[in-house]
Amino acid sequence: MKKGLIVLVALIGLGSAAVAAEDGAALYKKCATCHGAQGEKAALGKSKIIKDLGVAGIITALKGYKDGTYGGPMKGVMKGQSAPLNDAQIEAIAVYIAK
Repeated sequence: MKKGLIVLVALIGLGSAAVAAEDGAALYKKCATCHGAQGEKAALGKSKIIKDLGVAGIITALKGYKDGTYGGPMKGVMKGQSAPLNDAQIEAIAVYIAK
């Protein structure tokens, strides 16, 4: 019985990770215009290459843009882009980009 429960919990966890990655891909579509399909472009020639930031760096940046504590020349644009995102969506985007 324990083995079955452990397998079930593991499968649920894998399913959650797949859903988060899928959500991240869908959420990232609006970002790709400026940042590139894989986060490989400097948006408008001014941003960092976001795929190089890693999950924690992307989360820090998006949350900072959202609350106004992070950013350079594009701070205003990114505040508007990040404002509607909740923490789970920010994490899903970060995981998708950093993969």
